[in-house]
Amino acid sequence: MPSLTEFCKISAKLTFAPIGKLAGGMRVDLPFTGTATSSHWDGERPVTGTDYVTVRKDGSQELNIRGQIGTGKDVVAYTAAGRGDADGARELFLFETANEDLAWLNNAVGVAMGAAEGDALELTVYIATS
Repeated sequence: MPSLTEFCKISAKLTFAPIGKLAGGMRVDLPFTGTATSSHWDGERPVTGTDYVTVRKDGSQELNIRGQIGTGKDVVAYTAAGRGDADGARELFLFETANEDLAWLNNAVGVAMGAAEGDALELTVYIATS
């Protein structure tokens, strides 16, 4: 039976950069910076990226995220897609890293849940295992 194991917690500050009305809804880019903590490394690692959000006419948000955790040889790049609404965000993550200790992430799928309040984002990323 599949299960979820916590991988990391991300706390970030969002910057709002409205793009405008598009055919699919209102587009807003949300660059973010913050930190990630995990049992897989010591201390905090920086997190940076951009969440490309389209707010559809029904109020649902389409999320398309590109980001990275860490720097230099320890960087973990990720892409994520998901949905957001008043109840929070739900996202699927794919990872890429050259870090030997975290190379297992290259075959992993992550599931993240969290929420933004104002410009503060709190997200917990889990790894799906069977």
